[in-house]
Amino acid sequence: MGVYTGLIRRLGHRRWFASLGARLLPSLDRGVRRLTGGNRLLTPPAIPNLVLHLAGRKPVPLLYARDGEAFVVAATNWGAAAHPVWSQRLIDRPDATVEMAGRLTPVTARLLDDAEVARVWPALLAVWPAFETYRERAGRPIRVFAMAPR
Repeated sequence: MGVYTGLIRRLGHRRWFASLGARLLPSLDRGVRRLTGGNRLLTPPAIPNLVLHLAGRKPVPLLYARDGEAFVVAATNWGAAAHPVWSQRLIDRPDATVEMAGRLTPVTARLLDDAEVARVWPALLAVWPAFETYRERAGRPIRVFAMAPR
């Protein structure tokens, strides 16, 4: 892990970082994606990231862990009390597309139950340890989804 990745992982636990990230990173990531033809985000390459595409909505950059063929994402909303809007949209319409390095993959999302979340949570924490801080700060159950390629 590089110095930049380590610094970002440590800063992820800070309340100011989450507040700033929630406001700025989605727009900045969209700009970086445009400039690089969809090949990069601001997230360091050592931290697995994807872009979730939902019909009629702006793309959402997310960190993910793998569970077999599925992409697992946590709807932490940076530790905010409210669920992120994209998570309700996935519940309502589970067919979506994920983009990684400019490559699109159609997926079907499934909300994981408590036992499944307990099983995949360590993999998510290995990707982004601040997910635990966000879960504690949110004061609500964190929705976790497995998105399987179609």
